[in-house]
Amino acid sequence: MVKEKLLIFGQKLSEVLRTQDLYVMGMTTIYMVLCLVFFTSLTGAVPLLLLNLFLICTTILIAINASRRDNIPFIRILGIFYCIPIVPIMFSQVFNFIPLVNPHDYDTMLIAWDRAIFGTDPTKFLLKFQHPIITEATQFAYMLYFFHGIILGIEMYCVGRIKEVHKLIRLTVFGIFASYLLYFIAPAIGPRFTLHDYFQTNSELPGLFITEYARAFIDAGDGIPKGSLTPELFVHRNCMPSGHTMITLLNLILVFRFRSRLKWFFFIFSVLLIYATVYQRYHYVVDVMAGILCCFVALWVEPKIHRLFVRKKWVIEVE
Repeated sequence: MVKEKLLIFGQKLSEVLRTQDLYVMGMTTIYMVLCLVFFTSLTGAVPLLLLNLFLICTTILIAINASRRDNIPFIRILGIFYCIPIVPIMFSQVFNFIPLVNPHDYDTMLIAWDRAIFGTDPTKFLLKFQHPIITEATQFAYMLYFFHGIILGIEMYCVGRIKEVHKLIRLTVFGIFASYLLYFIAPAIGPRFTLHDYFQTNSELPGLFITEYARAFIDAGDGIPKGSLTPELFVHRNCMPSGHTMITLLNLILVFRFRSRLKWFFFIFSVLLIYATVYQRYHYVVDVMAGILCCFVALWVEPKIHRLFVRKKWVIEVE
């Protein structure tokens, strides 16, 4: 009886879930499994388990209500864009598990790879070309990473291209979650801590107006407590691959595929952002190269996964 009810419930869910919903539920399930595996070593294991269970239930409820034909516009919009607030929640969680799964930093290896390819440290080489205007522009562009996909999604939604919105969300969520899982392979803190004096960044790479505020905001998002004298102990191990590069390039490719009216805006700020990953000392060049590779792998793999889910009737195809 219980098995039959579960099968019926699963069949009903497959009539309302989208592929991105399964990605969210899959990532939360991975986190829950890690919580159980490292239960005795993980601080706050029970709250994390409850949080991820809540995210799964919320995803299901949103999908069910968004599928109703009589829903209000807010619910319809929420059903499309609910992943936006979920992504930072998933981002903040992954760093609870990285030290438990792989407690080693691989910066020495990444530095060696950069030197083997370029014969020098690229962040030190780019210091020769530093200028406050370049610093300000690249730091501002780096901050815009958080808005590229949102802006493109809103543009597509406003012109009624809902299928493109869902494709954007599918690919972006898949790419972001994939990058989080790849952090487990080679955790690293980045050249601003290993090759440079972190506390000299503002004096060596001065900006104009917003640079220092933007850096402080990014540091807070990277887990560095304000005023910490040992930031390298707290910063997230999220350098390899460069998620900024991966998702920015993915979005840029979709911008041109979708023929966005803002394509040249995206192009300029995407180029500046990818340059900023090294110029601003957040990443090694090999991180960026890995991010580019991961972008094209995601663009190739994700549609195949989506078609498999549709063929198996685990999700609905958005028209």
